[in-house]
Amino acid sequence: MVVAVTFFFRVQHIAVTGVSRYSEEEVLDASGLELGGNLYFINKFEVKKALFRQLPYLEEIRINRKLPDTLLIDVRECTADAAAQSTEGWWMLSDNGKLLAQVESPEPGCVLLKGAVLTEPAVGAQAEFGEAYSYRAGVALALLREAEQRGMRKSIAEVDLSDDTALCMAYLNRFTVRFPWTADIGYKLETLDTVVNYLENNETGRIDLMTEGKASFIPQ
Repeated sequence: MVVAVTFFFRVQHIAVTGVSRYSEEEVLDASGLELGGNLYFINKFEVKKALFRQLPYLEEIRINRKLPDTLLIDVRECTADAAAQSTEGWWMLSDNGKLLAQVESPEPGCVLLKGAVLTEPAVGAQAEFGEAYSYRAGVALALLREAEQRGMRKSIAEVDLSDDTALCMAYLNRFTVRFPWTADIGYKLETLDTVVNYLENNETGRIDLMTEGKASFIPQ
């Protein structure tokens, strides 16, 4: 059996699925895989490690064998949902906090994380804002994930991390919204949506959700 596995099951085909930002050729080049290698002797961990290091927009990677001679690489890419500043400029990051690229200016449509500065950023690493802001940054990213599920993320322009007591965000280019860092994010977004639906389309101001079970609108 060992001899059979060694001499047979050679990789003759490599199929890549799930890519959009990257091409199949880029994935294959980054993987280091070559045709002719043994299907069972491939180190999946090292292949994934190489892919994550060279292609930071990859969020998940699954590698499977399809006998007798095919290797399947299925990936899921992340998107640049937010932008934060370091001392050297802007960085794009996913809603899970993965740093994707350093840019001259934030990409259109992303949420700006303001009020804190990234510490020691590097492509592919997790965003770090220092001990004083790490919890708030985690809440802000959780807010983006929850808002995405509710179809509300594109309405958020920026989130301010500087306030000790409240998460403050710019919403719909019309409102400043505040609620506690420890609040139930899903409940607060549901309340926010209800409040906005009661207001006229031309109204602007501050929506205060600091008090449990209560929402206040202060017109500008």
